[in-house]
Amino acid sequence: MRSRFCAVTVGLCLSISLSSFQLFAQSSNAKPAPLQVSILTPPSAFRADGRWHLCYEIYVNNLSPYAWSVQSIEATSGDGAPLITLSGKDLDAALFHPGRQPGQKGMPAADIAPGEAVVAYMWINLAQNAPILSHLQHQFTVKKGNDSALYTVDAPSASVATLLPQIESPLRGDDWFAGNGPSNTSAHRRAMIVIDGTPHIAQRYAIDWVQLGSDNRTYTGDPKDNHSYHCFGAEAHAIADGVVVEVKDGIPENMPGANSRAVPITLETVAGNHVNLDLGGGVYVMYAHLQPGSIRVKLGDKVTAGQVIGLVGNTGNSSEPHLHFQLMNRNSPLASDGIPYALPAYKLLGKVGGEDLDNPRFDRLSAPEAHHGEIPMEDEVVNFEQ
Repeated sequence: MRSRFCAVTVGLCLSISLSSFQLFAQSSNAKPAPLQVSILTPPSAFRADGRWHLCYEIYVNNLSPYAWSVQSIEATSGDGAPLITLSGKDLDAALFHPGRQPGQKGMPAADIAPGEAVVAYMWINLAQNAPILSHLQHQFTVKKGNDSALYTVDAPSASVATLLPQIESPLRGDDWFAGNGPSNTSAHRRAMIVIDGTPHIAQRYAIDWVQLGSDNRTYTGDPKDNHSYHCFGAEAHAIADGVVVEVKDGIPENMPGANSRAVPITLETVAGNHVNLDLGGGVYVMYAHLQPGSIRVKLGDKVTAGQVIGLVGNTGNSSEPHLHFQLMNRNSPLASDGIPYALPAYKLLGKVGGEDLDNPRFDRLSAPEAHHGEIPMEDEVVNFEQ
């Protein structure tokens, strides 16, 4: 389903350098291929839809005066067991060229021009009941220009982060829709921004929470009135004990609409009225787009799990009332790295799809499905325990 919530649509993240080195692919009759490959943020294992998933990025820089073409990317476990091989359309869908304009025609997605950088957005669905991996290995198959010779490149290995914060739900009640939730193609997943020389994706696991009515829409009545939206004014709750480390208030409400913003959007206003909590252990959480004057905590307050933080609103870079919710490894909406987490329990009702935002299709399950220790995925609809 196409997104319209426009939460924090600029990317954000603090990268942790794992490995970065120049790779020299070898062929019997060719010179080395100077491709620099880096994994800046370690893959994190998280559970969703009853299985483990891995989400991370591989950065490739072409340090030669020639174009190179990626033929495949293979990821294997530490013992060499195959996990995923990207080629063809799957490879094209995973590759992103930061230097190309959206919709720009020209070189295929798999081709890396001289001096160009490309990002491979990696997403691995592990087999049902498969154990968590300790680390991954990668191999690229590439070729130079129109040369038919294939070059096999051993790319960096990466340790897998397996420590998941255990949190409570930030909301209460039924029919909550996970807009832009975790997937390899969601707006949050692909929202990368460079800050202080480092690419950041703080929204890697972020969700825009909105509430659906009986007609599967997010509002009833006038779509230009914030009060028409089912989630407007809902209470946002502390997901764990913590300390308030950032509070922003006083930004007026937007009128709902794709381009309706009450204030110019800058790095200071993009999250609207928001609260950040330090949960300890290098884990922070942000509640964004809250109603002005609704925030019930102040800087330095100690909060307890379940405590009301503020009310869901429509401020900052937001097109309609919703709660933008994300965990991160620094106290920054932008210069931080998104962290996955585990909710204790929720009931999955089904999934919303279709391109018609005014008449969405809801593929409802025959009965609510209980999930434990997982994250709802993009476009899923869930009930939270009261």
